[in-house]
Amino acid sequence: MNTANIKKFLKANIYWIGLGLSIALLITMIILAVANKSTPVEDDDFTPVVTPEIEFSNPLTDLTVMKDFSSTKLQYSNTLELWQAHKAIDLTAEEGTDVYAVLDGTVTEVTYNYLMGNIVKLDVGGGITVVYASLANDVPVKVGDAVTKGSVIGKVSNTAKSEASDGAHLHLEVLLNGELVDPNLYLDLSEK
Repeated sequence: MNTANIKKFLKANIYWIGLGLSIALLITMIILAVANKSTPVEDDDFTPVVTPEIEFSNPLTDLTVMKDFSSTKLQYSNTLELWQAHKAIDLTAEEGTDVYAVLDGTVTEVTYNYLMGNIVKLDVGGGITVVYASLANDVPVKVGDAVTKGSVIGKVSNTAKSEASDGAHLHLEVLLNGELVDPNLYLDLSEK
């Protein structure tokens, strides 16, 4: 078959060739998706193995959990008007209430983020970083500060625009080796 005949054949059958390739690609994607399918986590009680065992002091003197941690169970956000996982704990408190360091650590970040407000990140060792968000504008710590457990690192506010309708609160996240984990693993919130 010469080049002219091949071009003529391709031109006459381009639709069928494209359709065949699309179907083959779709079948390949389905096979790969089925082969890589993992078992979903069925409830929010899944607890990852966490080491070392550490217990935080409470970040507020009087605390009430407004919104608990959930990695699979969706929670409704009145502010964003959508359902989403909430990989943090939101603790209500009056605006201006002191927020305390849960452990000794080093401040690694003091920033402002439009969605999460004023943020302080505290490295407490063992691969654990504690993130305090929705803090008031007058953050008393700076990057590099060594803080002790129970020292004031900020004040409760409502600077997190993504949670504005929730009012003044502390948005608390815990990262273990860069992955968000349930702060309940480290906090004693028995009075929530």
